[in-house]
Amino acid sequence: MDNSPTVPLAASGATTVALGPSAPSRRRGGFGRELAGALTVGLCVLAVVVLVFQVLAWVRGVPGPGPAMVFGHLGAAVLAVLVQRVADRATGAAATVAALGVVAVTGATMWFLWWA
Repeated sequence: MDNSPTVPLAASGATTVALGPSAPSRRRGGFGRELAGALTVGLCVLAVVVLVFQVLAWVRGVPGPGPAMVFGHLGAAVLAVLVQRVADRATGAAATVAALGVVAVTGATMWFLWWA
C-alpha cells in the first residue's frame, strides 16, 4: 500500500487562468545567421584569449601580443556583437546584410591581425 501524499491536479469545476501573454513564436535563424553567430562567439573568445596572453606577458616581463593586437581584437569583437544583434533582430535583406557584415568583420580581423 502506497502512503505517499497526492495532490489533485484540478478540482472539479476549476477554471484556468492565464498568467500573462503567450510567448511569441520564434522564427528559425537560418544557416547564415547561425554562422554569423558562431563567428561572433569565436571573435569574442579570441579577444579574451589575446587579452589573457597580454596580461600573462606583462606579469612575466615578456613582450606579448601588443596593444594593437589586443585593442584590435576587442574592437572587432564588440563590433561583431553589435552587428550580430542587428542580424538577430532584423528580417529579410537587413538580416542578410548584417550577417554578411559579421563575416566581413571576422575576415578583416583575421587578415589584418593574423595573416598580413
